[in-house]
Amino acid sequence: MDDGPITPALVLWTAKRVITQHREPASDHRAAGRCAVCRDGGCDMLTWARDAIKAHRMAGNSPDRY
Repeated sequence: MDDGPITPALVLWTAKRVITQHREPASDHRAAGRCAVCRDGGCDMLTWARDAIKAHRMAGNSPDRY
């Protein structure tokens, strides 16, 4: 694995992959809409991913951007 810097683009890519994982159909080793971290009360990974994407979008709308 590459030990390069953690960039905003890498965080965004990872967050999108987490969300996609929760939308993919079931397979032999995983039920649909769940990951290894999912619990009955929710998923910390999915919550993180949604928050990361929301923060990215909010930063894009920041008046300090230009």
